[in-house]
Amino acid sequence: MLMRGMLISFSDPNIGLVPTLVPFQYNPAEVTRTIKVNRESALRSPGLRVDDYPTESYTLKLELDGVDAVDKPITGVMGVQPLLAAVEAMLEPVTGWGVLGSLGSALSGAVASLTGGSGPMPAPSLPLVVLAWSAMRIVPVRIDSYTAQETAFNAALLPVQATVDLSLTVLRTTDLTCHMKMANFVANAYQASRSAMAITGVAQGVELML
Repeated sequence: MLMRGMLISFSDPNIGLVPTLVPFQYNPAEVTRTIKVNRESALRSPGLRVDDYPTESYTLKLELDGVDAVDKPITGVMGVQPLLAAVEAMLEPVTGWGVLGSLGSALSGAVASLTGGSGPMPAPSLPLVVLAWSAMRIVPVRIDSYTAQETAFNAALLPVQATVDLSLTVLRTTDLTCHMKMANFVANAYQASRSAMAITGVAQGVELML
């Protein structure tokens, strides 16, 4: 059975709750990974000094096609618009941080009403998004850009075919707070997988030379 990549979104990055799954209808034919060394303020320093861990990013294109599913209840009426909306929702900030943020906002409001002041409102946060691309690449990401090209429409002018270009930045534990336990777990597991693969790569280098 062919494994499909997917995006998994959690509205609360602290405790996860029920995820939203967006499986790829077709696996992208090409995935570009870029790893950039962080040396902006260290450029004045010679040698190997850096500012921080490298930044890793992914770019990929999703293809959505509902032409052959017009007899199905959702696609027949709405085309691929619901899938587009599901991905777009991953770029929308949630108030506070989900359930914990709502409780914190309520508590701040109660304190402010008792003291006559107005406490600071928590900054909005994006939902936690996880890119699942093979068993070795399950990684928390931030969607930095989304570009949808809609190329065919139904009678209601809803798209039945579309391509989506996504740019994703990998989140490390240094990008996350200690309260974001699920995100930290996934980030640590991804880095551990990369380290294990690097060790295997040494053996593979010898293997391919023989």
